[in-house]
Amino acid sequence: MDLKLIPHYQPIIETASGRIRGYEALARMRDMTGKVVSAGGLFTDPTLAATERRELDRQIRRQALAILPELPDDSFISINISPEWLNHLDSLDHLPTLEMILQSGGRPEQVVIEITELAADLDRLQRLVERYRSAGMRIAIDDFGSGFSQLDRVAALQPDIIKLDMQLLKNGASGGDSTTIVQMIGELGNRLGASLLCEGVETEQELFFALSCNASYLQGYLFERALPNPIPADSKRAMMARLLDHHLDLALESTSRLHWRRERIQAELIALRELLLSRDKQVSLTDYIATPNLLRFYICDRRGRQISPNYENHNGHWLIDNRHLGYNWSWRPYFFQLLGQPEQSRRLVTSSPYLDIHSRQRCLTSALALDDDRILLADLHDVDELLDPAAPYRLNYGQLLSEIA
Repeated sequence: MDLKLIPHYQPIIETASGRIRGYEALARMRDMTGKVVSAGGLFTDPTLAATERRELDRQIRRQALAILPELPDDSFISINISPEWLNHLDSLDHLPTLEMILQSGGRPEQVVIEITELAADLDRLQRLVERYRSAGMRIAIDDFGSGFSQLDRVAALQPDIIKLDMQLLKNGASGGDSTTIVQMIGELGNRLGASLLCEGVETEQELFFALSCNASYLQGYLFERALPNPIPADSKRAMMARLLDHHLDLALESTSRLHWRRERIQAELIALRELLLSRDKQVSLTDYIATPNLLRFYICDRRGRQISPNYENHNGHWLIDNRHLGYNWSWRPYFFQLLGQPEQSRRLVTSSPYLDIHSRQRCLTSALALDDDRILLADLHDVDELLDPAAPYRLNYGQLLSEIA
């Protein structure tokens, strides 16, 4: 097959420094008009024999790695390798990619291997990853959150970088169902010691959402498209500094609103606490009009056992639900976090947002000491105000509320 592939390089920005730390090598070719277009489809083209596709893959990989000696010592080239080629390796002692790196005059430490999907035999894939890592290369899992991405395999491979699926990022940034999933992936990366890389960042809204998910690396057209040659490592620092300044201003504004929001929640719960105490345990709510954001409240003892029914706010009327009497909520983080704090009587602890299983609405739970023996807990569903889909950014509001408290 007489196909001439051309490597292009898209910069990968390090969030904290604003420097270009890496470049993803992407395959390009010229179409019939001479225009440079993506050649990615060739590597999955069923009309091509596996040997032809493998040869094309190695051809572009060899060209891409040839520039390693020209890069700064702390920069890397990121290349895609499909586990499909595992089946064509006679031995894991012979790694064509490692040979290409050494032939180029570069160092293995300058290369990140992107595993493009995880459907290969796990034992063989794990041994290959260990072989790459022992040679000095780092490992990334590409398009995490799509297709065959499995948590057990991520844990087994212990990647250095988790590269988020592009569509998940865009869906989450627009306020879609992926918002919580993406934030959980960012937390997963933290717990596994892996950096989160968000690619496909095209707008400030997507950038700010990526930052809210703890992205250490950023990649996308907002910064630069893939180019025939790597651009200088410092060429995006000023741009990134401006974006981070803008994000900080927005985050400070949001935090101020959260302080105000928390004060409203606390004032409402303190008013409810005073009502409950004034009734000398004979709770009557006919003269208490709660704001619509209060979904329900209930009372537990200090060991977490629920000693009151649920009082459900139904269009301004209170309904009593006894089904949860005796349930133990001591295992909920907001419960023991409240008991573990000094001056408990004046402290409010708030959970992260969640989807209430009864109302199917976005909620959070707040805990406040009722007296020395009892804890008042309230579920609030006015979370839409905190997660305004029109806002150009997303923050982990539940975590912030807990920190503010």
